[in-house]
Amino acid sequence: MESDTTLLLELDERNLAHFLSALALASLAERELGNAPESRCCWWPEPGCFAIQTDQPRDEFRALLFVKAHAFVSAMKWHSGLGGASSGLFVSGSEIGMNPFISLSGDTGENTPLKGFSARVLPGATLPEQQAKLPPPNGHLDWLNHLDRGAASWGFDCRVNQHASDAGTSSDAENSGHLDPFYPAAELLGLAAVSFFVPAHAWQLDKNSLQVRAWTDPLPLSMVALAASSRIHGLPSRRYQFAYRGAAHGKGSAYHFFPPGILQ
Repeated sequence: MESDTTLLLELDERNLAHFLSALALASLAERELGNAPESRCCWWPEPGCFAIQTDQPRDEFRALLFVKAHAFVSAMKWHSGLGGASSGLFVSGSEIGMNPFISLSGDTGENTPLKGFSARVLPGATLPEQQAKLPPPNGHLDWLNHLDRGAASWGFDCRVNQHASDAGTSSDAENSGHLDPFYPAAELLGLAAVSFFVPAHAWQLDKNSLQVRAWTDPLPLSMVALAASSRIHGLPSRRYQFAYRGAAHGKGSAYHFFPPGILQ
């Protein structure tokens, strides 16, 4: 499967943060990286691997893509609205994104499943904290999986989020979030995907869950949002449901995260 022009990324489609990161990277790869972006395609050959077929040498393309991704997520900013803590929108440079944390149906202002963080996690404060922990890629293969501590998670990454009874502690209740592990690249790319690149609101099955598709045949990069949203009829794929879980008992159940997706 691997070739001089096929980039294989260790991203697991069962981890919502990884699934979103892949969509963000594919969307950025479609942009002006080289002379023939229309020849590029991507797919999920197997769980745990996302492939991008490029028109350039694999290592050169990976370095360019990671630099572009780093620049995009580093430029993201949160502009607060007039509502609650999750009211506002994200921008990156001259691009204006959406707010993935509130419903687009009606004017109720209710949250979507993607808004699972606690009241102590403010987008305007958490985003720069995550950005400060993101190292420059410098061509490193492990940039996507760089582990750090000291910033909150959006709740997408199943590797670092768990129920308080499983962990034996609650960093929110004990104010020990500075000790929590997190993966900066996955957090920021996942946030970029749901804010700028994919219609994540359309994935919502009900107030608790999302449904996505990991397509298994090569597809042009320009079609990833449609493929992930089940909008391409007959496309070979694996369908996953992500249903959130409360982060604690009692009032803490209002704060949630996404465990690994379930194959449907």
